Amino acid sequence: MKIEIAAICDAATDQSGKLNMLGVFDYVEAELPIVIPRCTTVFRIRYTRSEATSHDLKVTIVNQFNNADLIPPIITTVHFLPVPESMDSAAVNLIMNINRMRITQGGKYLLRLRVDEVLLETALPIYVHDLTPKEPNPLAS
Repeated sequence: MKIEIAAICDAATDQSGKLNMLGVFDYVEAELPIVIPRCTTVFRIRYTRSEATSHDLKVTIVNQFNNADLIPPIITTVHFLPVPESMDSAAVNLIMNINRMRITQGGKYLLRLRVDEVLLETALPIYVHDLTPKEPNPLAS
C-alpha cells in the first residue's frame, strides 16, 4: 500500500475514479483564533491484489510540537475493491470533509493517515501563521 496523493484543500470530488481537488493549500495566515468553515483531506492510495479488503482508517492533524489535535481524529472503514485481472494494482480515492476547523494557535501541524493502525509514509505539513497584531515588548530595546 502506498500513498500517491495526500493533500488538504477547499473541496474535492471523485467522479468514477477520477480525483478532482480545488484549492490545495499547506499554510494558513490569519488573525487567530479562526474557524475554517469547510475543508477536505484527500488521499489517493495504491494497493495490490492481496490488500483488496476492508481497512480501518484514521486521519489526524496534530501540532508537531505539543501533539495537540487540530481536529478530532477521523475514523472510518473503507473497502478496497478487487484489482481487475488485467492490472497488478488499483487505487482508491479517500475524501474526508472537515467542518468548522478551529485554529487557535500558530505553528506546524502534520496531516497523517493510519491504515489498520499502521502509519503510512505521510506527514503532510500545514503551517499556521498568526497575523494578530502584537503589542511591542517594552523590555526588548
